[in-house]
Amino acid sequence: MTISRMTFAVLAAGVVMSLAAACSNSGSGTDASTTGPITLKLWTWTGAPGGEAMKRAIDAYTKDHPNVTITNTEVAAADFKAKVPLALKGGEQIDVLAVQPSLFAEQIKDQLLPVSAWEKDMPSGTMNKFQPLALEQNKKLYSDGQLYSVPFGLSGSAVGFYNAALLKELGVQPPQTFTDMAALAKTLKDKKPGVAVAVMPSGADSWFQDEFALTLAGQNDKDFFNNVRYHNGKWDTPAYEQALTSLRKIYADGGLDKNVIDVDYAGAEEKFATGKAAILFNGTWDSTLLSPDFRKANKIALTSVGAMPVPAVSDPSARSLRSFLDVTMGIPKTAKYSKEAADFIAYVTTGAGADLWSKNLGLFPAVQGWTARTGDPSFADEEAGAKTIQALLTSPHSDRNNMSAFSAEVGKKVLKVIGGSDPATAAKEMQDDLDSGKFN
Repeated sequence: MTISRMTFAVLAAGVVMSLAAACSNSGSGTDASTTGPITLKLWTWTGAPGGEAMKRAIDAYTKDHPNVTITNTEVAAADFKAKVPLALKGGEQIDVLAVQPSLFAEQIKDQLLPVSAWEKDMPSGTMNKFQPLALEQNKKLYSDGQLYSVPFGLSGSAVGFYNAALLKELGVQPPQTFTDMAALAKTLKDKKPGVAVAVMPSGADSWFQDEFALTLAGQNDKDFFNNVRYHNGKWDTPAYEQALTSLRKIYADGGLDKNVIDVDYAGAEEKFATGKAAILFNGTWDSTLLSPDFRKANKIALTSVGAMPVPAVSDPSARSLRSFLDVTMGIPKTAKYSKEAADFIAYVTTGAGADLWSKNLGLFPAVQGWTARTGDPSFADEEAGAKTIQALLTSPHSDRNNMSAFSAEVGKKVLKVIGGSDPATAAKEMQDDLDSGKFN
């Protein structure tokens, strides 16, 4: 049989096209466009960023990709670290996994595909869209310095949320220093008796006192926590002792109220939401308070809420916080559709999906150029507050890469200092606890 040059050219072109198609589908995932309908299986934990928030992004993605269905298995946060390793070791299909940025990430590293294996399946330039600090923090999660997940959302601590309508009624600006806080407390006592100047999780939730003390320590030494966390630095440094001394004095001078020192997390939230405290100190995860829709849905009657840094002990320019990744996204080795998983991850981390899941501001996307919005620009205090939070998160004094068990123990000792214990002695006891390894 004789084949003309034209026929040969057509056949050759067909072979080349077939080879190209084969190469384009040679990743570990399966191409949905050639296999028909697929189901991506996503696993997250409660609040990361939350079922309803993620549903907004999933619905939009599947509308644009009608051959893709996405199921979200939302595991209780307390159970996530136990259930995920069991599922992965059992070979369960999980295409996209929310990875907690803690020791958990290192523990499951060997069951995740390295990002280098699926980066090519994300839209070109995706990795360049992440905030550089977020990528740097992400790498710290894994002992070999490789990436096995990518940044999703950020949070930080501590910050203040204030009743903007109340402060305007009093003719007072949001406090910049603790001297301002003491003045606000006096004004409240005179004009709004029964309203505390500020409240924060404490008492049974004393871990937040550790968060607050570390925020003050960062005003004296911005490298304090990172030195401890990553470089075996000392806890009982002069900067930390000074933070404890300052905190005790702040309470003594009335800048913070000892009458609410025993209020736990839920109690602090309630006091602020019901107008019984002018300011709530908590983490940026409480930025949902800046969302008018969130307040309405949760029957919080405050008409206007703003956000501010924790006031300064002395110099307002030193105000900052600690921030860190709250959620990262990876692809397990048990994934059936890793190629499509990579595309979905790009969509929710750096694409249009980030705007959808972040509407309530519980987490802030780790993508460059994203602008925090409350959903209603007519709420000026909320809009300004969201931008304040975003600016703080992207320029922290150190990482909020917590040592949870140690934090809870430190918080108890911080409360004792507020009650009158010697700061230097307390700092030394904390150092001994850290050295003991009991709270690792």
